[in-house]
Amino acid sequence: MDATRERSLSRWRAGLALAALVVPLALFALFERQARRLDALAEQGAPVTANVTRVTEGGTVHYAYWVDGVGYSWNVARDDAPYEPGATFAATYLPDDPSFSRPIADRALAAAEASGNRSFAWKVVLGVGLFLGFFALLTHRDLRRLRAGAPREEDDPAAYRQRLMLVGLALAPLLALILGYHASDALERGESVVPVLFGVVLALSVLGGTLLFVLRRGPGEARARAARLMRWVAPIALGIAALRLVGLAFGV
Repeated sequence: MDATRERSLSRWRAGLALAALVVPLALFALFERQARRLDALAEQGAPVTANVTRVTEGGTVHYAYWVDGVGYSWNVARDDAPYEPGATFAATYLPDDPSFSRPIADRALAAAEASGNRSFAWKVVLGVGLFLGFFALLTHRDLRRLRAGAPREEDDPAAYRQRLMLVGLALAPLLALILGYHASDALERGESVVPVLFGVVLALSVLGGTLLFVLRRGPGEARARAARLMRWVAPIALGIAALRLVGLAFGV
């Protein structure tokens, strides 16, 4: 038995199991902290007049305001504050923490944002926990195979194919979550979902095509094919992002 590989798998199993607990808890704490600040803004928020200081090419609006003689600044997406440099607008800040504000006059909008954040947060927390937990179990499986004296997966086509299918099953929900979020975001903003649908088709084609290739041709050529895929997957991903930007710019 390969003692070095066994120690490595043991460390990975422990690390992934720990991450499956710690990372979701940390994400939940961050999301909940933000949601509670928005709840406080909805309950105690005070009005203030803000001034747009600059708008970046990427569409970020920077604004400033004064509370009791102290200046504060914040920045948001242009959709949340569609103003030009020098414009003034009504904003709401948190008296207990004046540096926290939103470019809104109606405090109820802060409560709605807090509710939306919580709805999205549990999906992210659950997805990350399950994703890391799955790979912790997969590493545990590898460790048991090693200790049982089973051949390496690289030398066992059936085991290699099984691993690929398991990894594909693990990636599918994550892919669905990411693409679902982008589709929902596009619909809320009144944008076209065509780039998102194109991304769905592309992702399924890549995953499905790779899986079928390995099932038909075996693991011997899988690594070489994976290297070839990486040469064009990244440019295509950038192309999808560019299509989304085109949709934002022209509303198509």
